[in-house]
Amino acid sequence: MSVHQGRDPLAAAVRRATQTRAEKPPSAGQQILATVDIAGEQQLTLDTHGSGNRKDWGGHIAVSTDNLLIYLHDQLAARQYAEAWIDSWYNASRLPKTVTTGPADHGPVMMVRAHGTDTVDHVFDATQNLAIIRIGGLTWRIHDQAAWATTERKWRELSALAPLVLPVNRYQAAKPRATKDYEQRPAWAEIRGPRPTL
Repeated sequence: MSVHQGRDPLAAAVRRATQTRAEKPPSAGQQILATVDIAGEQQLTLDTHGSGNRKDWGGHIAVSTDNLLIYLHDQLAARQYAEAWIDSWYNASRLPKTVTTGPADHGPVMMVRAHGTDTVDHVFDATQNLAIIRIGGLTWRIHDQAAWATTERKWRELSALAPLVLPVNRYQAAKPRATKDYEQRPAWAEIRGPRPTL
């Protein structure tokens, strides 16, 4: 018999590890990368729900096009999406004013729930003459200045609207600001002793 009085700690650790793996359901992560091509004037609509109150967790702004619906749940996400479009002005200025487009082919519709921040990339593809904006797993391939200008205008409108409708951060309530009464001086600021004479 061993010092552990018949118990093998290594075998017990292996048994616990095996049981934990077997008891938990298998999980599979998902990563979706989507690409949206836009050309010509875009028709974006904004819908709002809720208010900027921190307790209104259901408040959102919805940006919708024919094939894409983006729900923005906080000001961080709204600012990031808007700035991604605004900051791509240089790449967009290198595009042609307009390109000829054919009839729209409506494929699957995608919905995005955006809160917090994500990675943003701006790229100009000189071989295909495209401006590319990538936010997280969502990529826009912009073919002309008309598509960029109409979309960027709507994102600017949304960035002005966001502070009225959305909380700053969806999952973390902002700390209340401490109020100070600047009229009162603290006791340590009082000068002690006789006043100086001239």
